Amino acid sequence: MGMRLLAALLGLLLCSSAMAVSVSLLKGDNFRDDLGYRKDKTTMTIENYAMWELGSVFFYYDITEPTTDDGNATDSGRRDAFSNQFFGGISTAISFSKVTGKNFSYGALKDISLRLEIENGSGTSHFNQTVQSYNFQNYFYGLQYDIAIPGFDFFSLNTVLRDNPNDAGVGFQIGAFWQMTWDYGRWNRYKFTGFLATSPWDGDQNSEKYSFFSKNGRYLTSQPQFLYDLGYGLWGKQNRLEVGFEYAYFLNRFQQKEKDEMCLQYMVKMSY
Repeated sequence: MGMRLLAALLGLLLCSSAMAVSVSLLKGDNFRDDLGYRKDKTTMTIENYAMWELGSVFFYYDITEPTTDDGNATDSGRRDAFSNQFFGGISTAISFSKVTGKNFSYGALKDISLRLEIENGSGTSHFNQTVQSYNFQNYFYGLQYDIAIPGFDFFSLNTVLRDNPNDAGVGFQIGAFWQMTWDYGRWNRYKFTGFLATSPWDGDQNSEKYSFFSKNGRYLTSQPQFLYDLGYGLWGKQNRLEVGFEYAYFLNRFQQKEKDEMCLQYMVKMSY
């Protein structure tokens, strides 16, 4: 089922009528050193947002240390080993209004969509002083709510079931995406954007160790960004070259209890 869903989402991306592609480079130096990478970390993020007849498709991937060769670092047991990890996914929002031809707006609510997503990645973990590699994949099914809020370019909430194949049941996740733009002229254009995802439980209902609403699987992830549109000042073209910073905020990072992580990252974003 996972491969069929992935193929369908990629097909929608290729058939999209309009899209925006971006590549970002981020650098931070205050990360945890017990989550598979050093305290200083470089990340390359690739994003593609596209519109199609019945909704939208979003594709993203984070590549950690994209220019560094791990070699045998992951087998060395070093806590400060570099790690060429990747994390990302692809999702689609299928608009109820576009599918049915009916108006699903009400007050501030602009539309409701069916949301489908595949998330996967690879990384390392530390266990008994040994660095171990692992891969993971999750599936999300639920609803997305597009909301009109004054001052925001867009604001979306979503409520989805989080299906981890390694757990017997399913979890629940609440997410949000947003963007605000301030344009005071060619040399004074700024953007505040980002996302948030949180879960009250991880779906491991049949575990003998953890109960249905166990705190063990709870997590919160948010990565707000503040960007300055440098390219607009230089070339008169908006959203082509932006510089700024991202604040990475994680409670129970990778759903590991008491593995919180907060770090300011400087970033450059190039879009087309």
